[in-house]
Amino acid sequence: STPKPSSAASDVYKRQGVSRMENSKASETPKTNIKELLVNNFAFLGLILVLVLFEILTGGKLLGQRNLMNIFNNFFSIALCSMMYTFVMALGELDLSVGAIVGFAAAMGAFSAAISPALILPVALLTGTGIGLLSGFATAYLRVESFIGTLAVSFIFRGLTTYFLNGSVGIPISMRVFDKDWVKILTMIIVLVISGTLFQKCSFGKNCRAVGSSREAARQSGVNVERTRMISFMLVGLICGLVGFFTLVRACTASSKTGNAFEFDVLLAVLFGGMPLSGGWNVKFRAAIIGSVAMALLKSGMSLVGIDGLTQQVVQGIPVSYTHLRAHETGR
Repeated sequence: STPKPSSAASDVYKRQGVSRMENSKASETPKTNIKELLVNNFAFLGLILVLVLFEILTGGKLLGQRNLMNIFNNFFSIALCSMMYTFVMALGELDLSVGAIVGFAAAMGAFSAAISPALILPVALLTGTGIGLLSGFATAYLRVESFIGTLAVSFIFRGLTTYFLNGSVGIPISMRVFDKDWVKILTMIIVLVISGTLFQKCSFGKNCRAVGSSREAARQSGVNVERTRMISFMLVGLICGLVGFFTLVRACTASSKTGNAFEFDVLLAVLFGGMPLSGGWNVKFRAAIIGSVAMALLKSGMSLVGIDGLTQQVVQGIPVSYTHLRAHETGR
């Protein structure tokens, strides 16, 4: 019969095996950590690349004093919507109606100014929330795919905006008092705190990510899936109403072109920030901020360099596509 090793010899073998495993892990850990660090901060590295590239191409004008406010104005609208758009992205859904909501909310606010300028903000917010409710109800309760449903809503309200305005409608120039820098900064801070807390600290944000990860699992855990989905679209509609208000008071005019292609700016921003289209627990709130800053820098930098509009669309698509492919490869 084969002799059994003594307990002392067995302990030695175990210690040698553990030692080999630890040495193997120690040799692999640095490579793994570096790779994970690059993957987790890929969007941030892309932001730095955009900043450095256009700072060089513009000869230092990108971050010049004259251009900083232009960057902030681009960032302001995109970031406001992107922060609330995070809830829809966490569900694994899309909302392609945000540009149309901004335009229609601005139009309704402009019409309400004929009654009283004090009605512009509440009318714009209620209009946006109402359209968000419509999109959310169709998606959550009528089982319409969000891509198709919100695209249909976009066509409908873009057409209504053109029909009702029949050109453009102005508001009192005194409303430009709301276009002050401190008003925008205060608004940005308030929205950032509310949306960030709601997404990361409250049960609603966790419910959105749970629904995006698995609807059935979330439903079995007690989450009201339909209500969560509908409220997410309502939040996007609400913030689009706010963006419509600020767009209106900045130009003091609402036209059929207000909010044109804004949905793509927002979608590109969240994708540039590394937000996955699949939704779920991999959605990070910081992606909305990083992506919005990157898009603002990109748009401002291309304008300073003198790149035409069509070429800008091509340039915007390249980094976003590459970022999303990287996220897909890593399973994020």
